[in-house]
Amino acid sequence: MPKPVFRFKQFAVQQDRCAMKVSTDGVLFGAWVEPGGARRVLDIGTGTGLLALIAAQRNSGARIDAVELDTAAAEQAAENVEASPWHDRIRVHAMDVRRMHTTEPFDLIVCNPPYYSGYSTSPDPKLGLAKHSGELEFPDLLDVVAKLLAPEGRFACIIPLNREKALQQEADRVGLQVFRRCSVRYVAHRPAKRLLLELARGTRPLREGELTVEATGPFDYTPEYRALIADLMLNF
Repeated sequence: MPKPVFRFKQFAVQQDRCAMKVSTDGVLFGAWVEPGGARRVLDIGTGTGLLALIAAQRNSGARIDAVELDTAAAEQAAENVEASPWHDRIRVHAMDVRRMHTTEPFDLIVCNPPYYSGYSTSPDPKLGLAKHSGELEFPDLLDVVAKLLAPEGRFACIIPLNREKALQQEADRVGLQVFRRCSVRYVAHRPAKRLLLELARGTRPLREGELTVEATGPFDYTPEYRALIADLMLNF
């Protein structure tokens, strides 16, 4: 059973009222994103507030908006933000991001999206909403990103490797191109299962990479993964 509180080096995440708990996916994605240089950051589907908090830790000048549809999760994310060192720079909004408007677009948008389209949904309706694509599917997500992203802004997400084509089709439709791509293996001897992507308008040189979380099995973390999360996780 997940811990009700997940402690990082510089902040803690209460998660007992959130359907989606802190996970390897969320931590490695938040660590992989490069928030430096972004004045305004948007976290779509913030859940516990994890990605917003990591962005705030790693970019001391960013103002961050975190949007969450589920009211209970939004309330808990706001509490996690308030207890953090960066509560004056992060705002949590309990709302549907499709209704969001801004006069100042975002330099960086991040999302750990509800990406399990076509899979069986969870019996827990909140977990189903958070994990599956019944509410915010790729077309909706990319429409929102295109509307809220600054002309030179960046959009980053984590998806299953087998959903890359579906996301790329929607990205092409709204004029976004992948310029940073990293496939993720959870264990070295198993196939890659996740994909970390960063997209932007226009053409940029493609940066490709691979990341393995564990070398042989549980807790045998690779040096690359340890280096990625060293400033975030306790005991690293």
